[in-house]
Amino acid sequence: MARLTVIGGGIIGLACAWRLTQAGHRVTVLDAAPGVREASWAAAGMLAPHHEYDPALTVGSDGAQAQALWNLGCDSLERWPAFAADLGGAEALDFHQEGGLVPLFPEDTPAALARAEGLARAGVSVEDLSGSALAVLAPGLAVTRALRLPAAQVDPRRTTAALIAALGPAVHYGERAVALEGTTVITSRERRLSADTVVLASGAWTPDLATLAGLDLPGEPVKGQMLRFALEDGALKAFVHCHQAYLVPRAGAGLIVGSTMRWSGFDRTESAEDIAHLTASARRLLPGLASHPLEHWTGLRPRLARGLPLVDQVRPGLIVATGHFRNGILLTPLTADLVVDLVAGRPVPSAVRA
Repeated sequence: MARLTVIGGGIIGLACAWRLTQAGHRVTVLDAAPGVREASWAAAGMLAPHHEYDPALTVGSDGAQAQALWNLGCDSLERWPAFAADLGGAEALDFHQEGGLVPLFPEDTPAALARAEGLARAGVSVEDLSGSALAVLAPGLAVTRALRLPAAQVDPRRTTAALIAALGPAVHYGERAVALEGTTVITSRERRLSADTVVLASGAWTPDLATLAGLDLPGEPVKGQMLRFALEDGALKAFVHCHQAYLVPRAGAGLIVGSTMRWSGFDRTESAEDIAHLTASARRLLPGLASHPLEHWTGLRPRLARGLPLVDQVRPGLIVATGHFRNGILLTPLTADLVVDLVAGRPVPSAVRA
């Protein structure tokens, strides 16, 4: 049994701590924030690696990176059912596996069909839906034809709440790591937490915190604007995803709409332009939203300069798990399992190594 300190109380840090605890280790979680917010709180919860598959990216460094990220996403998607079951069950987390819809507006159809053909060559089944088959999943959708890709969805807010409940007193929000001496963390409450291994999993703040360990970890936050329409349950039974926006139904909590990307550092200011764009896109996809009230918020996604997540032991006693960018919720089960593997001395995939 090892002692571990996890710096970061978002979904990645919490999931790593939970799986480490299940493996028999003693874990303490620290986070400077008063609770879960940022990317874990803001995310829509789509688990959809196939919706961003690009068959055109097959050669060169960009192609290799895209293929690696797709492989990681597919691996983690397969782990989600067991992860959800262990954490309280599908209903508790609002976890569903109905797939995701790609609406075929005329201007989107060629690219969507090319993606479907590429996925079929890769062994992924894609359904072409219309008429009553489409109406069952999305009765108000403003198209008569859509593709359904294998995918799932989960409520990140329910998931982080379940993780916090499972970890109990091991989680300490409002306590910041201010120094790192070997594997001893000094906190803003003047505590010295000695451990065998420190796991640095602080999302967009990881590059700054990495300097405590003398590491240069190039990266930056990427802001995303999100909306929520007050919509009754059942209006959509599967999420909708296209280049204009995505719509994700959430049990008892309306319809989540996202998202934009802005490189503006740690500025959380909401953008009226982005809100207007997402609102118009959502109402184009689902015209019935015109009369529904909405709210909006932003979150900061952690992106590393290399564009791929990093999950590796970067030196004895220090593991880094960050850089998940737009795939943090999807990659949560895989990341947690990889951190357990690292603590046990097992290798991790080359795509996520330092």
